[in-house]
Amino acid sequence: MNAFIPTPRFLPVEQRKFGAGWGRGRRAPGRAGLLCFGLFWLVVGAQAQPATPPVGTPGLTADYYRGYFYDALGFFTANAPAVSNRPVEQLNFAEAETDNFGVGPVATYHSPGNPDEFSGRFQGQLYVTTAGPHTFYLGSDDAAYLFLDDNPQPVASNQGDTFPFRETPGSYTLAAGLHTLRVLYGEHGGSQGLVLQYDGPGMPKQLVPNGVLYSQPQGPIRPVLTQFEAVAHNQQVDLSWATTAEENSVAFVVQKSTDGVVFTELLRQPGAAPGPNSYAAVDPNPANGRNYYRLQQLRSDRPPVYSPIKAVEIVPVPYVVSVYPVPNNGNFFIQVQPAAIQSGTLELQDITGRRMYRQRLELRNGAAQQVRPNLATGMYILYFTTEAGTLVQKMLLGG
Repeated sequence: MNAFIPTPRFLPVEQRKFGAGWGRGRRAPGRAGLLCFGLFWLVVGAQAQPATPPVGTPGLTADYYRGYFYDALGFFTANAPAVSNRPVEQLNFAEAETDNFGVGPVATYHSPGNPDEFSGRFQGQLYVTTAGPHTFYLGSDDAAYLFLDDNPQPVASNQGDTFPFRETPGSYTLAAGLHTLRVLYGEHGGSQGLVLQYDGPGMPKQLVPNGVLYSQPQGPIRPVLTQFEAVAHNQQVDLSWATTAEENSVAFVVQKSTDGVVFTELLRQPGAAPGPNSYAAVDPNPANGRNYYRLQQLRSDRPPVYSPIKAVEIVPVPYVVSVYPVPNNGNFFIQVQPAAIQSGTLELQDITGRRMYRQRLELRNGAAQQVRPNLATGMYILYFTTEAGTLVQKMLLGG
């Protein structure tokens, strides 16, 4: 069984009950009140509460311009966009000779259906769930520039229009939290495309997913997903995630993969609006080698939203059964690795082959299990059988 352990966090505004001690010249914080001075009443206004930031909207916004910007970055401020604030889920416009950007009449068409001579500005905020060095991979045809944190120097850029689709990496160390993101792009002629990928701590190279992109380019927002971790432990994988806001959240689906491409559902947890919340779950049977995990958030107001992909390496553990101590006082312990083996059957026979004791043992994730057979002192043959095989050995009890 996959266990979920939702742990709601404390709300940022502490709620208290105020008893009879409040009044007579005192008032409860955050409440309107009246103070009495003789025959006069002084009205005390309620404490102002800070405005709650809006919940982030997944994705980015796109502005499209007529004409190619020729690597002149001032083009985007000197000219008015023909299309403004169009929502895009992520930057995944694969190279094509069709209108994959959906710019329509903004572009010039030198051949039917193949737009040329247009530029685009994509902006919003990126939420980083795990601090550390990240590498961004900017692929484009033609020119493109990636900026983070309003830094005037691009993290990665593809300059010029004389090359086919190409990918340029750029490294940037990021703190956990929100970072402004801006991509400038232009298509001059021929095919067009724009793809943004990244990798980072515990994350393989992947498209920057819509679950960590927010279309509000500036100002405070409440992100949905703030943490997602997958950690190997005793041949299993511990999964945990945390949210700040869960408006319109229906459920979180944990998906797994062995190739990072095709994902299947492992388990699901109902959403718990409004948040914040923390969750935990376990994959009890990961494959040996590399396993990939991601969250799919099902929402009532829009299509699903996805977390970054996390990678976990499961190193095969040889099948080992330990029986100790020897000698003993008639009781002993059995411990089994790998921890994914959950149960086994113990049998003790005397030297003539008669079964003297039999017990089914639940192995509890690799923890040692004590056996109390209550048999006479002597030599026995121990048989211990699991899905991985059978151990047979002589066993002196009480010796």
